[in-house]
Amino acid sequence: MPAVKLRPKLILLFIPVLFAACKKDELKLLPDDTQKGADTMGAIVNGRAWVANGGTGFNPPDPVEGGYQGTYSYVETRNNVFIRAYRKDKTGFQIYLRNVSQPGEYPLNTTTNLIGGELRQPQNYGAYYIPGKLYMTNSRYTGKVIITRADTVNKIVSGIFAFKAVHGKDTVTVTNGRFDVGTF
Repeated sequence: MPAVKLRPKLILLFIPVLFAACKKDELKLLPDDTQKGADTMGAIVNGRAWVANGGTGFNPPDPVEGGYQGTYSYVETRNNVFIRAYRKDKTGFQIYLRNVSQPGEYPLNTTTNLIGGELRQPQNYGAYYIPGKLYMTNSRYTGKVIITRADTVNKIVSGIFAFKAVHGKDTVTVTNGRFDVGTF
């Protein structure tokens, strides 16, 4: 039986098809895009699906916590949104948005210093962390959150997000993010 010879150009044509198939498979792993306060979050992180499934430890956190802040410790704005999501592999997300009173687009494009504490109200930011590294958005590495439901009465906030964040010289790319969070 003669050996089949594959031409390099033919192989190159199939590579994009394989990557597109992988991306579609990863998207299927994300939670549904809902707006009912389901306490879900997921995203594609550097091409791989990430879905909140809870923290670790003696009293582990819920997979997704947060939403509209129950107390107003900052006098500059109201209706601030703070969302934390955890996975058992000790990776996670944080999203903070100021003054979310209606659906719309909220940029993640200012520098916020989480290490050492903020002296004043934080700016909008997106963060992704793995053990030993905190990737943050800033004025150079940016993103956005599109709020699709902003229900300040029932304390439900839902939306989609994408951002690029940095830790030192390392970057992370987050796409196809979605969250649906109930009360804080």
